[in-house]
Amino acid sequence: KQWYQRRVAITAGGTVKIWDFETIDGADVLEEDAHFPMEPMSDIFVGDGVNIVSMCKTVTESNNDTNSMWLAQDASGGIWKLDISVSLTKKAPEIIQSYHAGPIRGIAPCRYTHMVASIGADGTVRVFDYLTKRNLVTKKCKSGGSCITWPGRNVDSKMATLIGGFTDGVIRIMALDHAEPEAHEDFKIVLQHAFKPHKGEVTAMIIDDEGQVLVTGSADDCTLFFFDITSNYMPIGFIQLEAEVNTMSWSNSSKRVLVGLRTGVVLEVECPDPGTVDSSVTYEIQPGSLINRYEFKSIRYKIEKAAHEKIKMKQEDEQQKRLDKIKEDQGEEAFLEEKKQIDEENSKQEEMTFEAPAVPNEILKIFPLGDKFYLSLGGSDAGAIYECTFKDPLADMPVPGSMRGQWVRLKGEPLRLLELETDTTVHEITLMRDDSNVMLGMGDGTIRIHKKLEGDGL
Repeated sequence: KQWYQRRVAITAGGTVKIWDFETIDGADVLEEDAHFPMEPMSDIFVGDGVNIVSMCKTVTESNNDTNSMWLAQDASGGIWKLDISVSLTKKAPEIIQSYHAGPIRGIAPCRYTHMVASIGADGTVRVFDYLTKRNLVTKKCKSGGSCITWPGRNVDSKMATLIGGFTDGVIRIMALDHAEPEAHEDFKIVLQHAFKPHKGEVTAMIIDDEGQVLVTGSADDCTLFFFDITSNYMPIGFIQLEAEVNTMSWSNSSKRVLVGLRTGVVLEVECPDPGTVDSSVTYEIQPGSLINRYEFKSIRYKIEKAAHEKIKMKQEDEQQKRLDKIKEDQGEEAFLEEKKQIDEENSKQEEMTFEAPAVPNEILKIFPLGDKFYLSLGGSDAGAIYECTFKDPLADMPVPGSMRGQWVRLKGEPLRLLELETDTTVHEITLMRDDSNVMLGMGDGTIRIHKKLEGDGL
């Protein structure tokens, strides 16, 4: 409830009702009757789909009681300006800010303009001008959004196509167009084509460098689906994978797709050429497209164990030096007394355990570079980037014995770890145009820029 002079404004969905407080306060109600029927002085219909959850009075220079303008928060994504005065000249509701209601699931910048498209869990697709900080257009879809891409000129010479993936498995091909002169927005988003290749949420989408093939992946049905863009997104076929798809990237060859699974596995899959797949019976592509498979083996716990052992070894070395000096200066009896005290202190210290995660951590991002690829993961493997390769230079070898304070890389493990000195997840890895810096998008909302190492690696 919100107070305004002698009135109470009560919101119900997209309607704000105005009541006279004096009538409520002076209501003559019998003690045994808790109900007092009355009509509101007026009501304001804000809009369809609006869900007003909070209101506050605007502040003016005079800040007097005649100010009837209020701000209302819309849970569907917006801030409204409302005139709650009871008069024939009151102003119509005005939306002064529009935004996603809930998480933003994906963004896609236009390569040649200062616009960016976003898709939200609320099912809206929005296009922003980030120079003027304006929301240019909004389109509401039936299901929640999960990912979006803005193809380049190799797909659409006008750069007006948007492709959105949704939680119900639907892919929507949309076009950005100029709105009619009488419209409130400068642009409109027109649905051109929609199809449903997946049973559940579309988790990733990529387009090849030539703009000929669209690849989509889903965590619900564990499939990759290929579409021929040049033939109005005709389906080429799909591949059934071993686990949920989390992320995708093109390999250094535009005919191969790197797929990161939630089980910590990276697959390299051959992209089929349009027209080469027999889809007369089924769109499922028979096994044979899988080229390489890499199963991530965590090394973070081994590195942490080696670092802990080094500290412990240094502590033990200092203790031994102190004991030797006491024995030399004060004799055997003082030596034994000090040794007993040190042993008691050491026995009270809890022994730390370092083990590989029982369940593999999910792969969040794949970044190919040269003959290697770089991974970021969640869980206990977060806070670092791992350099990996399908062609491990190490030959098969037995596990070496324990080497205190050191760790030995085994076949199949990452070639090296790029420590970021944080436990925050990395969701985006981009090599900047100067090829000397790497930009990272972090799970806590920060963007970090790191100097690229010399040579072929990150």
